[in-house]
Amino acid sequence: MLDAGAVITADFREMPWWWEALPDDASPGYEAPLPQRADVLIVGAGLTGVAAAHDLACAGREVLVLDAGEPGQGASSRNHGMLGRNFKHPFAGLIARLGLAAAIGWYRELDEVYAATVARIETEGLDCGFRRCGRFIGALSPRHYESLAYEYELRARHLGAEVEILPAIRQREIGSARYHGGVLIHDNAALHPGLYMRAMLRRAQAAGARIVGRVAVQAIRRDGTGLTVLTEQGTVHARETIVATNGLTPPAFDWFAQRLVPIHAYTAMTEKLPAELARRLLPGHRTYHDNRRRSNPFLLAPDGSNRLLFSSRNGALPPRRMRDRAAALHRDMLFFFPELAGIRFTHAWAGRCAATWDLLPHAGVQDGIHYALGYCFSGNAMAPYLGSQIAARLLGRETAPSHFMMAGFPKVPLLARSRHFMPLLATYYSLADRPAARREPASAPTSGLRIPR
Repeated sequence: MLDAGAVITADFREMPWWWEALPDDASPGYEAPLPQRADVLIVGAGLTGVAAAHDLACAGREVLVLDAGEPGQGASSRNHGMLGRNFKHPFAGLIARLGLAAAIGWYRELDEVYAATVARIETEGLDCGFRRCGRFIGALSPRHYESLAYEYELRARHLGAEVEILPAIRQREIGSARYHGGVLIHDNAALHPGLYMRAMLRRAQAAGARIVGRVAVQAIRRDGTGLTVLTEQGTVHARETIVATNGLTPPAFDWFAQRLVPIHAYTAMTEKLPAELARRLLPGHRTYHDNRRRSNPFLLAPDGSNRLLFSSRNGALPPRRMRDRAAALHRDMLFFFPELAGIRFTHAWAGRCAATWDLLPHAGVQDGIHYALGYCFSGNAMAPYLGSQIAARLLGRETAPSHFMMAGFPKVPLLARSRHFMPLLATYYSLADRPAARREPASAPTSGLRIPR
């Protein structure tokens, strides 16, 4: 078994490759010290917080955004750079639970979430490496393929989704023998999370929002005229507040923390692959993952360097150092691509996102405090969308009712809030899903489902 030293380069770095790839002049220059008052104080300078800050500042509100760390260096700039209509509830499952009309309603709003994100990027010319590339979702067993094909045939029929359902004999989207067919979603995209987050920060600042990092908010309390926000650097009085902390929600924000399950996600970037090998393994230069519950997302770096970004072991407890997890990530990568046995990692990093008990993102108001939280791996599109939804509500603007603001926000059972719950659940998912991929041959017969043209 390889140790970490055999799979990492001499200049290996425990930081997101996205940060290193940022231009030297990209620092937006955060403002300090703190003012004594603000119309709106936003806790969390990720995609949610800065999207809300932009809209509020454009409306003339005096906005202050505080972040316990460096603004934008949480999950918003540590993710895989995938952009789509992400949702943890399959369309078929919603139909069974809620009926066809309700399921269509939820998925129509997912279309709006994606469309709003793409329109913002393209209309405003945000420099974020955006590209329409499509997404391939692979099946690691014939059973997985049947489920995947059924789900996307329903989406094509009732939602008009532009997809191709590809059985194993027609699957040419990925050069791995592990896949038993899959689905190609044409209208999906990718972006550079570091550039995206930086562009959204600058957008908020240009509108007039003040953004201050390394200031932890300790508590929010009601006073006679609004809210008192207690921070490490003093007190700020605000008429309105928004909590946008997601996976980094502190325990002191108990009502919100009790409704979130933090998830640690792990990603590594390889050194450059030979160009011919990169083309053979990932010929479409799309985004990729499989349809297991503990999926492995991957894609080629957007800069043409033929580096592979690979994510695995999500949900596990964080190691003391990322280099200590490198060997496990490398073994998981070789499960899909044994041709990469001699390829090492140059970067590896962790991010912390959050799930909810009902696996739905949520936005609303609790005791006078606005919030948007719990993106369940859909943050690139969902976070700015819900940030803007919260800003519109705060400004008293009429918007179409959002499913994510109407659904009740359930509390996570106490046992599930233990730091060991998610690692145990993730281990169960791995045991339940992965053996099927190992024991079933790639030449298994296909389902015979109709392939949309």
